[in-house]
Amino acid sequence: MKKIVLSLITISILGLSYSCKDEKKDAATTENSNDSIATTPDSEENTETATVSENLIADAPALKKAEDELKNLPKFKGKDIKIFQNVHFYEDGRIILALQDPEKPDNIDEYTFDDGKWSEPQAVQISGDGKTEDNVFPLSDIKFETVANIYKQIEEKAKSIEGGKAQGHIYYNLNVMNQTGQWYTNIDGTREKYSGYFNADGSLKEFSKN
Repeated sequence: MKKIVLSLITISILGLSYSCKDEKKDAATTENSNDSIATTPDSEENTETATVSENLIADAPALKKAEDELKNLPKFKGKDIKIFQNVHFYEDGRIILALQDPEKPDNIDEYTFDDGKWSEPQAVQISGDGKTEDNVFPLSDIKFETVANIYKQIEEKAKSIEGGKAQGHIYYNLNVMNQTGQWYTNIDGTREKYSGYFNADGSLKEFSKN
C-alpha cells in the first residue's frame, strides 16, 4: 500500500506534507510540520454572535458543538464524512482538517474552524500514486470532545514533570500503512519532554520520554 502526500495550495505553507511513516516518528514529524500552519484571519467581521472558547482543547461542549456544526454543513448533512489522514486541534480555537468530497471522492478539501465557525472549503492538491480510500477514515471513528479528555490527562501528567506544560496542540493521525489511528500530543518540561499516545476513545496508550 503506497501513500498519498497532501500538499496544501490554499495556505502560504507550500512545503507542508502529511506522510505515513512509523507512528511514533510520524508523530513528531507531523506535529512540527503542522505547528507551522498560519492561517490569515478573515478580513470580514463575523456578523453573528459566536461564543469562542478560551481554550478549545479543554472545552468538551465547544468541541462537540464544532463537530455537530461540521456534520450539518450542507455538503455533509446526513452523509458519511471522511477525514483525509489527520485532524488538528489547537487551544487558540482552531481545528484544521481535510475532508473527502462525498459527491466527488477523488477531491479533497481543507476546512478550518476558527472564531467559532467553519470556513468555506479550500481545494487541495493530492500527489502520489496511492488510493484515496486508503488515506481517509470516517469521522465516526473519533469524537471531537475526546480531545478535552486527553487534555485533562496531559495536564495531570504535566504536574509530575519539572516545569511541565501541556502543549496546546492535539491531533489524530491515521497510519496509512497499517490502517490504524491514534491521538498524539506533547508535554514540554524544563529538563525533559514527553510524547503522549492515545487510543481513538482517548484512553492512554503510553507516555514516552523523548
